[in-house]
Amino acid sequence: MSSSARATAAHPESDPVDRVVALFSGPEAPAAEDEDWSASLLAVRGVAARVREMQKRARDSVRDAQRSVREADAAARAAEDRARHAEATMREAVARAERAEEQVRLAAERADRAEARATEAHMWLRRMHECMVSEFGALAVEPPRP
Repeated sequence: MSSSARATAAHPESDPVDRVVALFSGPEAPAAEDEDWSASLLAVRGVAARVREMQKRARDSVRDAQRSVREADAAARAAEDRARHAEATMREAVARAERAEEQVRLAAERADRAEARATEAHMWLRRMHECMVSEFGALAVEPPRP
């Protein structure tokens, strides 16, 4: 029996992976009558089961990673859509603000023109009053009596 096979036989509770490795790593070919083939088969089956479980976990991990990537892509697209909508809303708000500023400017100009016309009308009325007083003021005074 090889030294590694003896170590495996001496410690049947050892890890199945170690038992499989010991089967194939001995320096000399083991004698068939000294080997416990059923234990070796159990060890190989145990390793195969572990490999299948690791493959299943790897497939599950790949699926989870792919799902995470799809979710991240969807979230990124949604965020981009929200950003585009926000930008469009902001452009509309800026355009409304610019129109409102233009309306305020035009209203201020109209108010200035209206104030200038009111001032001009007031001055015209004052001149008219002065003219009437100077022209008709003598008529308002009582005429001398005969």
